[in-house]
Amino acid sequence: MTARGLWARLAVTTALALALLFAVSPARPVSRLPQTVALAAGAAAGVLLFVGAARTTPRLPPLRGGVRLLAARHGVLGLWAANEEIVWRRIVLGALLPFGALAAVAVSSLGFALAHRRRQLLHLATGSCFGGVYLGTGSLGATVASHWVYNVLVGALADRPP
Repeated sequence: MTARGLWARLAVTTALALALLFAVSPARPVSRLPQTVALAAGAAAGVLLFVGAARTTPRLPPLRGGVRLLAARHGVLGLWAANEEIVWRRIVLGALLPFGALAAVAVSSLGFALAHRRRQLLHLATGSCFGGVYLGTGSLGATVASHWVYNVLVGALADRPP
């Protein structure tokens, strides 16, 4: 994918996520934790998910290209995570909550996995984890934090020299 294609895809998914966020109001899980605790729990879940999936200890990426490039990279990863969590957890999982929590997590995680072209089994597991974080904390912010931290650590792993 070209850089232009990537930015176009990010713009379209952001517009879609925002439109859905304001247009649709599905069921929400019960808020179980204060927001700051939920965010910390979500970030911790992202680290644990990474350790389980990668079977290695997390390391932050080296600071290459300066602080501005690092901030831009984290911004893009955060926006991408937020877009996916709005669609798959807030909208899809929320719409399915009346059918039961387990069914909602299963179907939304399956959709999340199928939407990713590669490593669908891994995405089924990560989607299930993110769904569990959403139901366990009642906070969409916690799922975004979990997804964001996981993606940052996966990116750092890809940047690691062999």
